[in-house]
Order: sequence, then structure tokens, then C-alpha cells
Amino acid sequence: MSSILIVCGLKREASILAGADRVTVCGNAETLQRRLAEIAMATPELVISWGLCGGLDQRLRPGDLAVGIEVASGDERIETDQSVASRLAQRLAATRARVSLERFAGASAPVLAASKKAELRVATGAATVDMESLIAGRFARERGAPFAILRAVADPAERDLPSLAATAIDSEGRVDACAIIAGLLRSPAQIARLGPLARDSRAAFSALERCRSLLPGLFLGLGRTDL
Repeated sequence: MSSILIVCGLKREASILAGADRVTVCGNAETLQRRLAEIAMATPELVISWGLCGGLDQRLRPGDLAVGIEVASGDERIETDQSVASRLAQRLAATRARVSLERFAGASAPVLAASKKAELRVATGAATVDMESLIAGRFARERGAPFAILRAVADPAERDLPSLAATAIDSEGRVDACAIIAGLLRSPAQIARLGPLARDSRAAFSALERCRSLLPGLFLGLGRTDL
């Protein structure tokens, strides 16, 4: 059984790191919690929250990589393994990737409005937000496993996302074309926002694909055996 566990929200994110030497789980919060509860592997060498994230700090641009130092939600704070985070950021920086160490905010739903992103930034001090890192961090804490976050910024802090983004992904992490079409039929004006969203997503996925090209060396030596 693999000693690396990768937690993400989308099937496309999971496919980037799919491999025989790791276990990847994806889906919404309910699906992730069910699948993590079913995992029979021993304590992982490393738990990684992986995929896209939203920008809360305006200095972060689409395609930038963020390595997490912690994930925060309300009064809850879960730190990543600082040694792993530092070395991961160094390895990525050595490839001239745009990468920085950041605090993440954990959210239970997509943060669509720029005003809400700004409020979350003030409330948490986080530079980025996603919906899976808190779940991954809790699992790592329960198992006593090192925890890391590596994500690519998909939407900048100042951009409002179309409301259909909240229902565009199904519980298994797949794009729900029917939900997208229904959303556009209800509100055709959202079409204008799809172009920038698609462009930013392409930049983020390209950054994740570049990380994939670094495997297996990217995560080599990181985790429990390195501590």
C-alpha cells in the first residue's frame, strides 16, 4: 500500500498525481470524509492536500503555487509540517516556479464574491482558500502523519466568480455539465464571466501539470522517514 495520501476535490486534480505509489481521494466534503474513513492503509508517510485554490491576497495570481504553512477555519488551526513545507517550496523554487509559503483558509463552500474573499482574508489572515485542506489536515492529525498543502491559485482575490461555480462540480469531483447549462439558462449574463474563469483555470492546471513532471523527485524524502 502506498505511503503517500493525496486529498483533492476534483477528478482532474486527482488524475494529475495518479500513480501506483500513492493513494488519491477526491470529492466533496461528504465524499472525502467517507472515503478517508474507509482507507485501510497504515499511518501515511505524508498526507498532501493538492489541487486548485482561490486567492485572498491580491499579490497572488492565477498559476502561482502556494505551499501551506497552516489551514485555518474559525478558531481551528492545523499546521502543516514545517520541514516538509520548507523543503517542498525550495524544490519548486529551484525550478523557477512562482511559489510561496502561505496560510490557507478552510471553507465549506466556494467563495464566489470578491467582497467575501476580502472578508475571509481579514478574518483569517490567510492568503488562499480551498475546501479540502481542513479535511486532509484533520485526517493527518488523527493519524499522527505529516501534513502538507500544495495548490495552484485558480482565481484572483479581486475577481467575482459566476454563481454556477457553486454547483458545477458533483459530489464525486466531476464537472456537472447539466448543472452548468441549467445555471446559464437561469442567468445567461454569467456567460461573460466564463472566459476569465477558464483562462485562470488553465493557468492553474498548467502549474499543477508542471509539478507532475517533477515526480517522483518532488516528494522524494519528504514525510515521516525524513523527520
